[in-house]
Amino acid sequence: MVNDFARGGELAEAPTAYPQWTDYRDKGGLDPLGMQNSSIDLYQRLLPGVSNVTLRVRYYGLYAWLASEYARRSTSTALRDWQQVVRRSEALLALAAVHGEDAGGVAGSRWASRKLAAEGRRFSFAEHADPGGDGSPYLQQSWGAYGAAYGSQLFEIGVLAQAADHAIPVPSPQIGDALATAFSTALGDAGSRFYHCVQRGTVSRTDLHELSPILPSAIGRTGTERRLYEALLFARGALRRPEDLARRDTLLLLLHSASHLGELPRTDQVRWLLYAASAADGRRLLLADERLEHQRRRWRIYQANELLHFSYEMLLKYVLDTLADYPAGVTLASLIGDCVEALVDALDPWPATWNGFRQATKPRRNAATVTDGSERQLSDLGADAASPQARCTSACAVAALKLLVIVEQRVAEESDTVKEQLGTLDQQFFHSLVTETKFLASLYEVDFTTAVARIIEGRIINRHLWVAHRKFRYQGDYTFLVEVDDGRVRLRETSGPVFTNPRLGSALNLLRDIHLIGGNGLTALGRKVIEAQ
Repeated sequence: MVNDFARGGELAEAPTAYPQWTDYRDKGGLDPLGMQNSSIDLYQRLLPGVSNVTLRVRYYGLYAWLASEYARRSTSTALRDWQQVVRRSEALLALAAVHGEDAGGVAGSRWASRKLAAEGRRFSFAEHADPGGDGSPYLQQSWGAYGAAYGSQLFEIGVLAQAADHAIPVPSPQIGDALATAFSTALGDAGSRFYHCVQRGTVSRTDLHELSPILPSAIGRTGTERRLYEALLFARGALRRPEDLARRDTLLLLLHSASHLGELPRTDQVRWLLYAASAADGRRLLLADERLEHQRRRWRIYQANELLHFSYEMLLKYVLDTLADYPAGVTLASLIGDCVEALVDALDPWPATWNGFRQATKPRRNAATVTDGSERQLSDLGADAASPQARCTSACAVAALKLLVIVEQRVAEESDTVKEQLGTLDQQFFHSLVTETKFLASLYEVDFTTAVARIIEGRIINRHLWVAHRKFRYQGDYTFLVEVDDGRVRLRETSGPVFTNPRLGSALNLLRDIHLIGGNGLTALGRKVIEAQ
């Protein structure tokens, strides 16, 4: 889905799958096997302080400055008054960004584009931003982008702090105060103009032109503001907690990735580079720092966990597409039998046991190539069949089974790292490499036909029904893809395999904003950061 912020501006083509910030309610099919939560838990530990919707680093400075200005200019501690300032500021920033052709990653830019398309030299935005306003809202969320994305990260990363005697946030003494001051200095006279426009709730085209210093891409290469963002992201300030160091090491890996690839990396390129320690062309990623190599191995476990649930979701798509051939439904036993029988022609010779299949399916030297039988090539087959219009054929299902045993063999060499990263999760609710490699090991001596049937029934169909039942019982969300009635299973809705979004696209955007990476990969400033670590 493409969001309000991705319209216009250079970042419309940046390496991020921009989410659409709306009041989205239909949750059918999301994580249908309940296996993505272990990946999400891991990437949150690998890249804290950044989320999938913290798309521009300048928002970190904006909110620090707003909190500082609000404390200086207002005597009200009513949350509604602070909420009004936040929402008006975001709407005004959206108008300025669209006017300045710098709207990529800016919340509310689609609304701003419609607003500025109207005739006139002055625009009122108060009714679109104020709580309870009678205009079409610039964003549906009651607290705007601050509440939907940035607020929690601002506290986690240490920019904002909670005041002792009221609920309105204040800049933290460790980071926020200095960032607010630097942001104000960078804005110059535009800072007062911006805040006055927020108070009035109207802005002229002349004002918008004069507000260009606040645009997301207006961060100078040599200013204090940019250096503070760099210090914040790379944990060079007062806060050097374990989570800050984890973020630092991941961002350093992104800089190394940009240097290795020689271009602005895409999220998928980074995934495979960190997993395989090789680019698609076979060039090895060499990290002299053992600390960074350890962080790379953590990301390798994340990607292996992704490939695990992705292979299961490929099999789910195969089952659903097979079930689609029976509009009136079919017994579960017949469905499983049909799924297994259709694999015979696609897998020749048919293995005697699961372990025989495992031994015949060895990992390729470079998992990131598109060579037949590599993890990347096998998962690409699943991605090709992911849409409702595509079909996961028996060949696609065989690819899923091959992917499963290849990933199992890869992580067998790193069992200690797997346990370190995923072993503490509750195995009843977090299905991961830990639980599934144990299950697969139990199939080694089972005949292959029975093993595949057990996977389809236990790990695919029954697990989906269990997950959907829990979502319906505890969340009120009806996410069943199949329905069972009178002993027959019928298709309700289809669902294709998806990877989780590990914040890497957002992180790459932030590094781009502070001039550490660009179209040709690592910049001179980025190289200095690597050399300083």
